[in-house]
Amino acid sequence: MRACVPGGIRATGGSISRPPEALYREAADLAYYFHWARGDIMAMTGRERNLWLSQINRIHRAQKEQRDREAAEQTERLLALRAED
Repeated sequence: MRACVPGGIRATGGSISRPPEALYREAADLAYYFHWARGDIMAMTGRERNLWLSQINRIHRAQKEQRDREAAEQTERLLALRAED
């Protein structure tokens, strides 16, 4: 993305409102989970990065809910076995 900046200077890509630490954290998460290249991630808008990060969070929530269901089922089975004794 190219934008004209007052004074005739041109800026390419990047984010002017996000602290660098937040941008690097977002890039690291996207690279880790989706195996995307740094350049591809940095070319995204902040909104697009956040949309993909929300998908990672959705996946994590679904996985946690599944683990919680399985743990509850296992607990119920163990309690039922103990009650039989």
